[in-house]
Amino acid sequence: MLPFFFGSKKRPLFGSFEPATHRSGGGAALLCGSWGTEYTNAHRAMRVLSKRLCTAGFDTLRFDYFGAGDSGGETIDAELDGWKNDISTALRELTEMSGTSRIAIIGMRLGATLVVEAAPLLPVRADSIVLWDPILCGTDYLKSLQAPQGDHRKTTPVSPMHGPPEVAASQLGGLLVSSSFIDGLRSIDLSSREVRLPSKVLTIFTDNQHRKCNIGSASKDSEVVILEAPSPWRDSADQEEGLPVEVFERMLKWLR
Repeated sequence: MLPFFFGSKKRPLFGSFEPATHRSGGGAALLCGSWGTEYTNAHRAMRVLSKRLCTAGFDTLRFDYFGAGDSGGETIDAELDGWKNDISTALRELTEMSGTSRIAIIGMRLGATLVVEAAPLLPVRADSIVLWDPILCGTDYLKSLQAPQGDHRKTTPVSPMHGPPEVAASQLGGLLVSSSFIDGLRSIDLSSREVRLPSKVLTIFTDNQHRKCNIGSASKDSEVVILEAPSPWRDSADQEEGLPVEVFERMLKWLR
């Protein structure tokens, strides 16, 4: 595994590149994670997924969005439009490092939603896109962040600690974020409109509440799968169920 920084001096991104263990024409896979506690809880699952992809012949790149994880910036600098640009930057980096034109993009939760919205504008066309429990409704997602596991805490405005004074800041999921970031989450709506992506698409749901979606491929090469599997982005109390092996195997089958 090669940990490194890429992007620009103003917007440094942290990534972890892992080369395929053997060359079998697998190509390369970009992994786009979620955010906040979901990112932290799912870190092990995404690392294991990366290793399984490498074993299957894929070079992989995992990365942190600007203002998140080990990338540059503060949490209040996070913006969804900026994160979509980060996906483009990471995709270019992976393409250059792997030297392959066969690209897959795998997004988890908020990462999956960002991939959906960024896909038509990406600098490199992906052959395959895998969406793992994408966020379909931003207002529902905000509610889950504001009151995790029955905790009815609200998103409370606080004084700005970073950035221009006109930026209102709030605590969301234990992190200081801008009001525009919250507005961006609130505007997410993939359940009431038809979305057709330029690549073949596999959408995996493990949450019964999110079975209704209309995301597919412009070439009609798409599939929606519902699996009974653990949700690794949830709190540690749920991690006793183990890793979502069924999800990993379904992804690999689709990508072969």
